[in-house]
Amino acid sequence: MFENNVISSRSKTYFRDEQDMLFSSILIILTLTLSACLAESHLHQAIRFSEASITANDGATIAKHSTTAIIHALSVQDQEYISSAGRIHLTMAIVSLEQAIENGNDDEDDSARNAARVAIAHFKEINK
Repeated sequence: MFENNVISSRSKTYFRDEQDMLFSSILIILTLTLSACLAESHLHQAIRFSEASITANDGATIAKHSTTAIIHALSVQDQEYISSAGRIHLTMAIVSLEQAIENGNDDEDDSARNAARVAIAHFKEINK
């Protein structure tokens, strides 16, 4: 009777360790997958807000959308999957968005829209 309890106890411990290892593996895979998806999502969000800057009616709205686009672009910057050429395009896109913000705040709407267009062109080069 005592012997069965010992075996049973060891089986439960082994089974629990196996479950913990499986759970940990699944969690790691899920984290890596979500990380890649979020980076892609941030890039698309940066493009989307840059496009919103182009269609905005006034400089303040252009600056607001461009600021949001920069926030998403900075999140993309930390990802490892981007090539060195992609990182250069990302940097140039951020610089263009900074110009869009500056021009938008100065009510130079056309210049701000053009800077946002340049940012979009650079964003689209990242995945090529």
